[in-house]
Amino acid sequence: MANVATTALRRASRQGLKQSFSTVPSRSSQSLPRFATATVTRTARRGYVSETKRDNAQVNVETAIRLDKKDFMNEKGELVMPGSASALNAAGSPVAEVLKDAKLMDEGQRPIYLDMQATTPVDPRVLDAMLPFFVGVYGNPHSRTHAYGWESEKAVEEAREHVANLIGADPKEIIFTSGATESNNMSIKGVARFFGRSGKKKHIITSQTEHKCVLDSCRHLQDEGFEVTYLPVQNNGLINLEEFEAAIRPDTALVSIMTVNNEIGVIQPIAEIGQLCRKNKVFFHTDAAQAVGKIPLDVNAMNIDLMSISSHKIYGPKGIGACYVRRRPRVRIDPIISGGGQERGLRSGTLAPPLVVGFGEACRIAKEDMSVS
Repeated sequence: MANVATTALRRASRQGLKQSFSTVPSRSSQSLPRFATATVTRTARRGYVSETKRDNAQVNVETAIRLDKKDFMNEKGELVMPGSASALNAAGSPVAEVLKDAKLMDEGQRPIYLDMQATTPVDPRVLDAMLPFFVGVYGNPHSRTHAYGWESEKAVEEAREHVANLIGADPKEIIFTSGATESNNMSIKGVARFFGRSGKKKHIITSQTEHKCVLDSCRHLQDEGFEVTYLPVQNNGLINLEEFEAAIRPDTALVSIMTVNNEIGVIQPIAEIGQLCRKNKVFFHTDAAQAVGKIPLDVNAMNIDLMSISSHKIYGPKGIGACYVRRRPRVRIDPIISGGGQERGLRSGTLAPPLVVGFGEACRIAKEDMSVS
């Protein structure tokens, strides 16, 4: 049964595309492009800058983009997205049916999975949202000169809003990464290196029970001349707040304490830790990979400055995560990946819209489920 999941995905993709094809108006079924899942409802003439306004030699590329973009907007000024994703719903999802069959085929062949804190399966609704962005809506979200890029960019920004809403943040404060490990490295090394350049802020506080990527990041910084305090935990797994406050020094740049421990499951007093950090003017980072979507979190109420989030812990796809970086008061960090300047210049590299959309949908569902329960 090892190939059940792969076979299920292939069958789901084919069925999803067939359903999308049936909704596209055309003169003949053979005239459709092989991978087209939708067509833009309004026709537009594509042109170069010189063709957009022949009489105005001073018109620039940005103006041409704005003029051309209007052709793909509806009466309300909203960018029209292909309806392939919305055409599928959870109740009649071909993916849901295929995965249901796969589960029945798998019964009795494998042990029951009870390791949901390590990873979760992708929710069928999440997979439905992702599929169109593999073969139909495939534009580069950073391409700002054509509709393929605009539709991908819109989907990415909607996903960013869903992630932000789950933790009470502003969408502009969400930086997409490859997962919580990268977000932890980005937060700890980024803040430490930015404020450590002056030589005045070269102290970090964390706990002895953090995730390995946090502890290893701190050890790397020790090799660079930083000093790290590793707080012990009490018998109940929690840090002692009095010992924590006593460990804060004038040269402390950052505190990193995880919200929920990935091995013993204890929930640290994050709000109290955040309050002490704000009082002492120290940035506070928390690895919330095991907490987001499972317990209520509000970055403003808890005075959290940086937060690491993982998609595959909440029924989203693997290979995508996010780092919350507070804008006011602004948190300054040195990026650990250089390149095209995507994600506010903090995390360069082309985003993967299917993963981003799936992550956003998982966050939307998690928030919806938490509000009901």
